[in-house]
Amino acid sequence: IPFGRAEGIKREGLNYYPDAPYNLAVAAAGPRASLRVALAALPLAIVLLAAGLLQEAGAALYAGRLLLGLGLVSGLDFLLADRGKYREFRERERMAGEAAAALGQVSGWLAMAAEVRRRLSDHSMEEAMHPRLGLVRAPWQFRNCGMGGRHTEKEYPESNISMQEAMFLILGAEDSQEAQEMTVRLQNRLKEILESAEGCRVMGIGLEGGLAPYVDRGEYELPELRLWAMMKQAIEECGYRPGVDVALALDPALSELEIAYREEYDVPDAVGMYLFWRDHAKKVLDRDGVLAVYQQAIRELDIPILSIEDGFSENDAEGWRLLLDRLGDSILVIGDDLVTTNDRTIEQAAEQGLINTVLVKANQIGTLYETLLAILVALGKGLEVVVSHRSKSPNDDMEAHIALAANALGLKAGGGANTERLVKYQAVTTQMERIAEAGVNEPVPPERAVVTRLRAREEPTNAGIPTVGVDVELALPASGESGSVRMIFHGATPLGTSAGTGEAVHLVDAVFEGAEYLEVVRRHGDLLREVEPGVYAIRSEAVPANTDDEVLMELHRRALRYRGKGCLFAVDHVHEFVAPLFEEQNVAGWGLLDIDRALLGLELATAERRGKIATDAPRDDQIRIMQRKQNIGMNAILSTSLALVRGIARARGQELYEFLREELLVIIERLTAFHGVA
Repeated sequence: IPFGRAEGIKREGLNYYPDAPYNLAVAAAGPRASLRVALAALPLAIVLLAAGLLQEAGAALYAGRLLLGLGLVSGLDFLLADRGKYREFRERERMAGEAAAALGQVSGWLAMAAEVRRRLSDHSMEEAMHPRLGLVRAPWQFRNCGMGGRHTEKEYPESNISMQEAMFLILGAEDSQEAQEMTVRLQNRLKEILESAEGCRVMGIGLEGGLAPYVDRGEYELPELRLWAMMKQAIEECGYRPGVDVALALDPALSELEIAYREEYDVPDAVGMYLFWRDHAKKVLDRDGVLAVYQQAIRELDIPILSIEDGFSENDAEGWRLLLDRLGDSILVIGDDLVTTNDRTIEQAAEQGLINTVLVKANQIGTLYETLLAILVALGKGLEVVVSHRSKSPNDDMEAHIALAANALGLKAGGGANTERLVKYQAVTTQMERIAEAGVNEPVPPERAVVTRLRAREEPTNAGIPTVGVDVELALPASGESGSVRMIFHGATPLGTSAGTGEAVHLVDAVFEGAEYLEVVRRHGDLLREVEPGVYAIRSEAVPANTDDEVLMELHRRALRYRGKGCLFAVDHVHEFVAPLFEEQNVAGWGLLDIDRALLGLELATAERRGKIATDAPRDDQIRIMQRKQNIGMNAILSTSLALVRGIARARGQELYEFLREELLVIIERLTAFHGVA
């Protein structure tokens, strides 16, 4: 300690402090220890001194004097060191204990889970009747407060949580604002519990606004189990009833754990084997072992888990069947990596009996129209819908509007911190307040809404890594006078780190299309590697510093920006291909189908021009190309679609969710007419 080398102790001059001033439990630990020593030493010192004086026992006198000095010094240390922190800590823990005790005994979660799940389906946190569009439901909030897996691996490598997300599912709030207050209380109390527990600590705040912890597993098989138990403790100590006011939702993202097992043991085809790679024990469980963990948490530990998303890998169909069979009547079994917001894979998963709920992420499929189709297929198959953000997000409220449009059961958009998450929840609050003011008459498109300018740029996300932001300028008729007024509408798609193999491509600068740079491929083939047919990456270590090929050097420069995760190619595609498609077009009467059909047609035409697909290719192959969106880039296509839809909706006097709700109704009408259903 005197040399300032003791871990956890900070030296300033001749003073020493716990190196965790933010941790009230640590700040109170020193005074608490001093008080305990004083309370133990002083009474014993008095007894020994009295015995020594009365019986003239020298040994007792010496021992009593020693303990008296120790007790007095410890007592003075308690009184003078930092008793305010100690009292604050005791008061905090007392209040938490009283809140938990006041609840009484709430147990038997499995017996009540099915009824709670039914309540989620039948009701909502907040409902309002739109005068024209009918019932609008505020989605239940899935608030990510305990983070791990790939979502914290780079930012907080010391964390030992391998499963990706543990969420508070807010059930007892009357509206979104109360849900936010509950989330903040729960997350703060969870932080306090973690900081007070032996062997546990909070590393920081993860990408989605939740805590990134290290959890000593103690008597539990996995650190995740102890984290879930602590979350239940946080619910109780905030005065909420587990499973009634607040439940838990999990996103283990087991595809990542299966990938980790394959890489660790060099078994590329392994299915149903999972490595908890972030914990030092590196525990391996098979599908039965993973299912046993879920069942232990619910049945034995009575943890109110109401939802499990990606409880097995996208390859482990047998694991999904087991989970749905054993727990599907009681909890939401949500497919994410398994279905990737694709109508075909959703239909297959439903027919195979793998899921009862679908997670919807617009950028997994890449256009708003395809997203609505996926939602309708899910609903048609009797599945619930939860709309989700991604781990890396700009400040855009798209997900909230999709959830309101579809009356989705849930909105999963992050924890109690991080502005880019809160803007999504706040959008729900804002729109629910405005429903009473909504117009009764059908919106009338203006005569003109001409796209005068369409521009893109890299736009930062909460992780610093950019996405594509698109601005669409519309010339709209001016009110009460001739001429027009120009308004700009914006769209920016998120990006994420899911392991789903069927996702649309978020185009990044680490790779480039050989068809666009034939001369570079011809001259410098030895400096390149072909990552897939026609797509190349530069071997950075092989690029000579003095090359005179400016095109190669520009490609190399782009590949180095953001470690290859920049998206200048996607921005270029907006300017070179997308803008000419829409500029000078009067889109006043366009619907969502018109916008996204034009964008998908551009994607297919670009693939044909690059020789990736024949012009007379089978329709299924064409659909596969359009759904993948590798040529223009999902980030360019979806951001453009979003900006245009916002502009057209506003020109009609609508909010985005109202426009999307009408589009859903139009799709339903088309489908019923096509199938001859009355």
